[in-house]
Amino acid sequence: MTAAPATPHVVHARAPLRISFAGGGTDVPPYPQQAGGAVLSATIDWAAYASVRRGDDGAVHLSSPDLSTAAAISGRQQLARVVLDDLGGPDGAEVVLSCDAPPGSGLGSSSSLIVAMAAALADLQGTPLGPYELADRAVRLERRDLGVPGGLQDQYAATFGGFNFIEFTGDGVLVHPLRLRSDVLAELHGSLVLVPAPVTSRRSSGILTRQIEATRSREADTMARLDRLKGLAIELRTKLLRGDLTGFADVLHENWQAKRQLAQGITNDEIDDLYATARDLGALGGKLLGAGGGGYLLLMVPFERRGGFIRELRDRGAPPVSFSFTDGGVRTWRARS
Repeated sequence: MTAAPATPHVVHARAPLRISFAGGGTDVPPYPQQAGGAVLSATIDWAAYASVRRGDDGAVHLSSPDLSTAAAISGRQQLARVVLDDLGGPDGAEVVLSCDAPPGSGLGSSSSLIVAMAAALADLQGTPLGPYELADRAVRLERRDLGVPGGLQDQYAATFGGFNFIEFTGDGVLVHPLRLRSDVLAELHGSLVLVPAPVTSRRSSGILTRQIEATRSREADTMARLDRLKGLAIELRTKLLRGDLTGFADVLHENWQAKRQLAQGITNDEIDDLYATARDLGALGGKLLGAGGGGYLLLMVPFERRGGFIRELRDRGAPPVSFSFTDGGVRTWRARS
């Protein structure tokens, strides 16, 4: 008789963060149900990490070694609790959560944390989830159970990984992986620069609430801007698949001009000044990542001008950070230590 597999002592998980190039905002309900949304995004080598171990004392113990404030740790505790409750986790558990990006980064970090923990817990219990099931559950946990307003793209990006064109409709979500030529991918990566954006007050929930209210009432200006953002995501996909990176940069810039008008608070004077400086230094296009109010600014420059552009930004006190694209989505593995 074959012995049953031993119960793992601990399961680890890693879910990537994402860069959203265009269409952000069209994935925020109720717009997908009203008109259908579309987002073009790619995952990067920054990630959220989860470790889940069965405990012996019937209690849940959470640690987040990357955080230093009580409010942030409390948010992680709520996150862990709803995931454990939803997936019927063990009465006793030791959970460790951490992330390469700080809260409010605009890189989808909270969604990636939920995806990572849900995947780890499901693996620990021997009931792994398929990608659509995992992403759907992560959306429900974050948006309904935790009550965090926002869109649907981050959970799918973290689950599937890679470059994806993601459609959102009243009937559900469809993830379309993009096959990019290797030379296009290399040129794109060598032309993109990621810069921390000035934060005066990060109130993404308030920004999204204003957008949601305007969409529910079908305000003409808001609906027109969301329609334009969806069209730009489709256009950007075409530029990327054709290897037209000059056109890609132009659409990236146009997307930011449209997105910044979507709701009050998406940008601020400091962000606008940094973007204007980057354009003066040679950036062809760019956008603020996430809902707005701070985070990271993604900029696109001609490949051969990258070095000088980065030096100029450093001299102005805005040093870029390094990243690479990654193909893989969430991953779990079992450990014995």
